[in-house]
Amino acid sequence: MVFLSALSPIDLARILILLQLDVSAMMGYTGAIFKDFFGTSWGLAASFVLLFLWGIIPFFISLRKFKHNDL
Repeated sequence: MVFLSALSPIDLARILILLQLDVSAMMGYTGAIFKDFFGTSWGLAASFVLLFLWGIIPFFISLRKFKHNDL
């Protein structure tokens, strides 16, 4: 479930916000799992890299398409 949540940028951002607000204790067992992975420095770095890729990859795809079209 952690892997699938990491693939969605909205879920990933929501989980990071909840972990920073320390509301993960109210999420129960799921919050504990997310805190174990995303609460570490490696998990935090991986989530920021994934969020960065979610912004950069569509940008370069659209940039490549717009260069080939005559707008």
